Amino acid sequence: MLEATVRHDGSSRFPKTQKYGTFPSAAIGWRISEEEFFNPVSKIVSSLKLKASLGVLGNQNIGNYPYQNTLSTGFNYPFGSGLTTGVARSTFKDPTIHWETTETKDFGFESTFFNHKLEFNATYFNRVTSDILFRPSASVSSILGLGISEVNTGKLKNTGFEFELMHNNSVGDFRYSIQSNLSIINNEVVSLGVGNVDLPNGLVGNGSTLFVGFPMSLYYGYKTDGVFLDQSDIDNWADQSKLNPNPVAGDIRYLDINGPEGVPDGIVDSQYDRTKIGSQIPKYTFSFNLSAKYKGFEIAAFLQGVSGVSGYLDGVPGYAFYGDIANLQRWQMEGRFNPESPTRYPDYPRLEDIRQTGGPNTQLSDWWVLDASYLRLKNIQFGYTFPKSLIQSIGMDNLKIFCSAENILSLNNYRQGWDPEINTNGNYYPILKVFSLGVNASF
Repeated sequence: MLEATVRHDGSSRFPKTQKYGTFPSAAIGWRISEEEFFNPVSKIVSSLKLKASLGVLGNQNIGNYPYQNTLSTGFNYPFGSGLTTGVARSTFKDPTIHWETTETKDFGFESTFFNHKLEFNATYFNRVTSDILFRPSASVSSILGLGISEVNTGKLKNTGFEFELMHNNSVGDFRYSIQSNLSIINNEVVSLGVGNVDLPNGLVGNGSTLFVGFPMSLYYGYKTDGVFLDQSDIDNWADQSKLNPNPVAGDIRYLDINGPEGVPDGIVDSQYDRTKIGSQIPKYTFSFNLSAKYKGFEIAAFLQGVSGVSGYLDGVPGYAFYGDIANLQRWQMEGRFNPESPTRYPDYPRLEDIRQTGGPNTQLSDWWVLDASYLRLKNIQFGYTFPKSLIQSIGMDNLKIFCSAENILSLNNYRQGWDPEINTNGNYYPILKVFSLGVNASF
C-alpha cells in the first residue's frame, strides 16, 4: 500500500515573500499476512502489517501579522515648555519570519493473533520541530532597548514508542474485552537558536526553563539534603549565605554541586548550583479500558495514568502561612521540623511566617518538587438490561437500569488534598466525584 499527499498552505500572518509553505507526506504498508509464504503460521498470527510514514506539517499560530513594524502610543516627548504625547517603535519585528515545520517519521507493525482475539500494535516515532516560532525575550539583553516579537529560532525533538494491546473473548454467555495503551516519550530541546546562552554551570539555555539537551518545561533549581539539626551542623556545611544569610535549625540544607572550576567550591549560589530537578512532561502515559457482559448484566471501567513526571506546589498549597497567618495545612503542622526531637528529613522545614514574600526555605528545590505520577479510575459503569420476554407483556420494547461513577479513585503520592493531574499553585476548581443513576426505556 502506498499513500502520498502534498499540502501547499498560505497564511497572511507571514510576509508576502514567506507566505506559502509546501508540506509533503507519504505512508507505505505491507500486509505480509496476505502473502502465500505466511500460510504456515496463519492459524496463530491472524494478520500482520508492517507500516512506515514520513510527513511534514506547518504551524502559523502566532497571532496576526507579527512581521509588521508598528508604533506604540504612550510615549511623551518634550516640545517647548511641555510634554506632547507621541509614538515609538517598542518591539523588534522579524521581516523574514516564516512557517514553523514539524517533520515526523514513524514505523511499526499491526498484528492480531488467535482468530483476532488478541491484537498488538507497536510504533516508533521521531518528531522534530524546526524554525520554532518563539519570543526569545529571556535571552536578549535589555540594553537592546526594544522588546522581541516572534522569530524562527530553535529546534525540538520528540522520540518514543506507542503500544496497543487488546484482547476480547467469549465463554458461553460471558463476554469480555481488555484494551490498553502505553506511550513512552523522550522530549529534548535540540537548540534555542538566538536564545542559546552559555551559562556558568556549563548548561546552554535561557537560564529559566529551557536548556539544550533537556526536556521542555523542566524544574530548574537546587538539590537538597534534609535540614540543619543544630548550629554545629550549619558551621560544617557549605556556605549558603547567598540563599539564606542567617540559617537556623530546621532550615533546608542546599547542596553545593558545582563551582567556577567545574567542581564544588564550598559556596551555594544560583550561578553554579542549580540544575534539573524534574520535568512537567510525563515520560509514560497509559490507559486501560475494561468491559464485560453476562446475559443482561454489563460492567465497564476506564483507568488512565502517567508516570515519570514531576509536580510543584507553591504559594498557599505549598507553604505554611503563605499570604495569611491562618493558612496552615495538617500535613505541614504534623510533619514540621520539631527542635525538641530534630530529624534530618521531616516532611516540612521549620514553621515560619513568610506571608507573601516567601523566604530562604521556599527556593525552588527538589524539596518542593513532587512525584506527580498517578493512576486514576476515571469512570466505572454498571448496567442491567431486562429480558424482552419480561417487559413486552407491559408494552415496553427495552428497559435498562444503570449507575456510574466518575473520579472515585486516584492512586498517587502527591500532597493530601491536591490533584497531581493539575500542576498549579492551587487556583483551579477541584475535580469532582460524580455519581449517576438512571433508566433507559423505550415503548
